[in-house]
Amino acid sequence: MALVINEKELRGIIVLEPVGRLVLGQESMDFRGKIKEVLDKSDWIKEKWGWNTRIVLDLGSLGFVDSAGLGALIAAHTLSRSRGAAIKLASLTKKLRDALTITKLATVFDVYDSVEAAIKSFPALEPAPGEAPPES
Repeated sequence: MALVINEKELRGIIVLEPVGRLVLGQESMDFRGKIKEVLDKSDWIKEKWGWNTRIVLDLGSLGFVDSAGLGALIAAHTLSRSRGAAIKLASLTKKLRDALTITKLATVFDVYDSVEAAIKSFPALEPAPGEAPPES
């Protein structure tokens, strides 16, 4: 089953929902590519408003994640931080939560029970001096 990544924006935060399996091969490459694409296209937010990109990964629809999938999550975290973006994980399946705990990666990521909880954990944004916030 191919990995499908749904994207939406909620209150200025990009929510990505990968659906399927995050495994070695095309799926993990597609996931990494999507993270890079989101960071590339959201650079204008930082340039215009001075806001860093904020991403929530809604992982509740992932059926399976192998070691390459965990590597893709780590790469997403590393790339995001290097670009000044924040990334948080939400709605983890029990298996994924267990895998993150066993590998000690649960201490690396900010993990939340729901997308809403992850969104609320971000601080409120203020417009850059002399600028108005974008219309919602």
